[in-house]
Amino acid sequence: MTKLTEWLTVLTVLISIWWALYMEMILPQWGRNHPMTVLSLPVVGVALFGLYSVGVIAYRVATFNDCEEAAQELQSQIVEAQADLKKKGFKAK
Repeated sequence: MTKLTEWLTVLTVLISIWWALYMEMILPQWGRNHPMTVLSLPVVGVALFGLYSVGVIAYRVATFNDCEEAAQELQSQIVEAQADLKKKGFKAK
């Protein structure tokens, strides 16, 4: 199962539960007593998803690994390319 399928499945289940609450198919008494709560659940869900996304991005940025070997390899390739260009007659500014 791909991540897209997982997210779509969860989203479908959540929308189905919200729709059942809204149409008073489940917990009819609660839905009648708290109509604004039922209507605001999608907004709260989007806000929570946004907070989750910001948290994941912040965590991944904070724990991002430095790639010392890749940086050294790139520097050596740059030096090699500069030497090759000098051999071919190009001048550095």
